[in-house]
Parts: sequence; structure tokens; C-alpha cells
Amino acid sequence: MTTELMDKYFIDWENETFGYGYGTGEEAIIPVLINFFNLGMYDKTHKVSSYDYKIVEESIGKVPTWLLINIFGHAGIIEYGTSPRYGWLTDKGHKLREYMLSKTVEELLKVLDTDEMYVYCYKNVCNCEEIGNPKCKNPFF
Repeated sequence: MTTELMDKYFIDWENETFGYGYGTGEEAIIPVLINFFNLGMYDKTHKVSSYDYKIVEESIGKVPTWLLINIFGHAGIIEYGTSPRYGWLTDKGHKLREYMLSKTVEELLKVLDTDEMYVYCYKNVCNCEEIGNPKCKNPFF
């Protein structure tokens, strides 16, 4: 996929998942997201990426940790077995992590700085693909 298309997918994912930053909230959210993705153990060979809530809490605080665990769980970015205290990234989570870590905070903020005419796609409604396709092909959804 092209960088431009991945940027669009990220814009749509961030809007669907967080969506109320309006140009200022993202400055607080994006660094915390990157930090979360940097905290886990990552093994490219086996595509294993896990987190330990204690490590995340120590780095970004208890409230942001549990907000992200809940948001990422509902968004299908993380999965866990018997407890959300220890979990791992889903395939969507791996793709999102790879994309986000390929850019700096400043680059991601620039990507999210869309013009007023931007038409978003959502999990259930696609506004960018073929006419009549109700579901977006966004790899982060």
C-alpha cells in the first residue's frame, strides 16, 4: 500500500477511535499511543507483541493505561486471555504499531491535520472505496 493510502487509513482509524481532538487533543494522545506501542516485547519473527500493565502504568500512568487498554480492546487492537492486565496485539494492532512507529510524533500530527473537506470512512460505512461498498478496507479496522 502507498504511504498516502496508509496515512488516510490512519486518519480514519484515529477519527473513529478517538475522534474528538479537533487539532489539539491529538498532541496529547499521539505521544501516549506511541509510548504504549514501544513498551511491549516485540518479536518480528513470531509477530508476538505483549504488554504488562505494570510497565505501562509506570510509564504513562494508571488512568491512561486503563483507558488505552479498554479503547484498544474495543477497537480490536489488543486481545487478552483471562485478564486484560497482560495482553498482546492483534493483527490489526501489529499493523497499527508498525505504521505509527514508522513516523515521528510530528509526522503523525501533520497526517492528522486534514482540511475541512476531508470525508472520513468508518468501520461500518466506507466513503472512499467502490460505490455501494458498505465496509471500509482499512487494515486498522
